Amino acid sequence: MKARLSIHDLASGYGDRALFSGLTADFGAGSLTHVLGENGVGKTTFLRTLAGLHMPLAGRIVWHNDDGMATADMSMLDRLCYVAHENSLNGALTPVENLAFLMRVAGYPTSSKRICDVLSELGLARLRHRACRLLSAGQRRRVSLARLWLRDAGLWLLDEPAAALDASARVQLAQRIEAQTALGGIIIFTTHEPLPLADSLVTSVYLPTC
Repeated sequence: MKARLSIHDLASGYGDRALFSGLTADFGAGSLTHVLGENGVGKTTFLRTLAGLHMPLAGRIVWHNDDGMATADMSMLDRLCYVAHENSLNGALTPVENLAFLMRVAGYPTSSKRICDVLSELGLARLRHRACRLLSAGQRRRVSLARLWLRDAGLWLLDEPAAALDASARVQLAQRIEAQTALGGIIIFTTHEPLPLADSLVTSVYLPTC
């Protein structure tokens, strides 16, 4: 992967009120960026704006493809995986059923065997056919994060990915993140929970208050 994401004078918020503005940054292949800022400054809004779920108030988002050609704003949408702070799971469905649905919606239908293999890797083999409403918060979070193992998207947007995870699960997530950056993936994340990532890999973007 050699893609690159650029933002120019980006502003986003709600109604006509910007939470942050004037943000310019460049995210190259293999970059791992921690989004920082005061509470309420719009870190989740920033990720949702990059994911195409929230319209910016100003500025541009430009995706440069693997050949280095700049393409239209939001043209990266078929190349990203967004994991929200909420797990986006249907409590009545099993982990296998939830992941099969989420992958179909993303345009990447995946076999039940592949899903079961990933769930086993994440320590969820015995729970794969149990309704998600019966799982613990940490187990549900691992189900949601399983998409990062199932799909090799060029851009990951992760909002509090370590929430509710125990120490061993955080190590496993950090290893998956570092492996993806080694392949040239772009990862932009927020977190209040410690992730055991190599300091040399992580850069920061600070969202200024308006």
